[in-house]
Amino acid sequence: MKKRSSRVLSLCLAFLLGVITPIAIAAGVMANPGTTKILMNGKQASIAGYEIADNNYFKLRDLCEMLDVGVTYDAKTDTATIDPSQSYKLNSTTLMRGNWALETRAAMQAVIDANANKGKYVVFDFDNTTVINDVEEALLIYQIENLVFKIQPNALYGVLKTQIPDMNKVVGKNDAKRDVTCEQLAQDITADYKVLYNSYSGFGAGGTKDLTAIHATKEYQDFSAKLRYMYSAVGDTFDASVSYPWVTYLFTGMTSDEVYALAGKSHRYWSDYGTFTEKSWTSPDQGKAGKITASYLTGITFTEEVKDLYQTLMANNIDVYVVSASFIDVIRAAACDPYFGLNVPKNQVFAMELKKDVNGRYIADYNYDFGGTGKYAQTQAAGKSTVIENFIQPKYNGDGPLMVFGDSAGDYNMMTDFDDTVLGVIFNRYRKTSDPIWKCSVEASKTIGQANPRYVLQGRDNNIGQLIPTQYSRMLGSDDLVLVRAA
Repeated sequence: MKKRSSRVLSLCLAFLLGVITPIAIAAGVMANPGTTKILMNGKQASIAGYEIADNNYFKLRDLCEMLDVGVTYDAKTDTATIDPSQSYKLNSTTLMRGNWALETRAAMQAVIDANANKGKYVVFDFDNTTVINDVEEALLIYQIENLVFKIQPNALYGVLKTQIPDMNKVVGKNDAKRDVTCEQLAQDITADYKVLYNSYSGFGAGGTKDLTAIHATKEYQDFSAKLRYMYSAVGDTFDASVSYPWVTYLFTGMTSDEVYALAGKSHRYWSDYGTFTEKSWTSPDQGKAGKITASYLTGITFTEEVKDLYQTLMANNIDVYVVSASFIDVIRAAACDPYFGLNVPKNQVFAMELKKDVNGRYIADYNYDFGGTGKYAQTQAAGKSTVIENFIQPKYNGDGPLMVFGDSAGDYNMMTDFDDTVLGVIFNRYRKTSDPIWKCSVEASKTIGQANPRYVLQGRDNNIGQLIPTQYSRMLGSDDLVLVRAA
């Protein structure tokens, strides 16, 4: 092999383990489809090869799956561990070893084994549970970067203020530490949007500038930073019933198919991004709100372990449902598209819904009459339990979910409200003590290794967007492993 830096070799190893995707391994080093064939017992194996730096490679996970050998990866030490005594995956009804914490995998498998083929179901949260990071937040950045909006300029201010109880309430500080309100932000964003709408060729309003030219304008820089900032400010200031649906109003003017297609592009873009970090946008010092800096996270991951979990549950005839606080088309574009490996039927996904106008385009008004029942709810916190009670339980003789998978306060209710729930699986984000899921996490930490736990934790490394084989997690920007916060 040609001599390469340790960083490139490290990234190649991460790629070969499936931790990063085959786009660009490092500057000037690409992973291209290979042509070398592999024979297994004299027959050609169906396994993808790659050419990297003039050498042929195969993903270690693919080889271990083919040979039925256990494999784990510790990104902190760049160490792959191959364990011939472990099966990669015993069969379609058994969970892969992967990077599950041993006790967490054992607890899930025990529940699966005891309830296979008995007409049971489970419920997953989506953001930061099914997927690492938040697909709705990632889509907002993608939507802003590509200026994919169908809102007329004179309607944007009304969309931005929808259901906000007090537009003049202070929601944060600008970079000069002066108070900022939603009213100031909405006026600045609207003024910027009017200029962009008439300048960008993609809006079809006579503009001639492409995205590159648009991104260089002060109006775009102001628009992007302040719209992202307003999203966070609304969430930090007002009740979840205001903040959770607020971002969905930005789909106003789009059809369901248009949002689905947009979300699919975003999911692919961010799942191929390969870098997990925090970035920021800073506006010019202009407008009523002044100079604003807003941050966001990059990258999302559909981990092999969770994809396998979904399929293993289904192979055991345990139905899989998703109840998410993100928008319905955004979640369906990930959960139902075979590209991402989850394969959930569309009618088993419940998420935020908006009403439509007579032309089938979304309007900035939440749809509590979804399905014509009048019993829908906002799909966050207690609303998730309401949706389960009204739309899922009746299909199972009134039984609650067998297992619930979540990560934060928005999942606490559905994880604790049903007597039939045997196991709550918490993807460990080291939540604050003010988050009710913290109480469940504490109980999980105290019962690691015990038989029949009520809650279990699963660790992840936020620096690489992967699960790790422990209940502990690594927070973004840190090498430390953390379990639960002290009271």
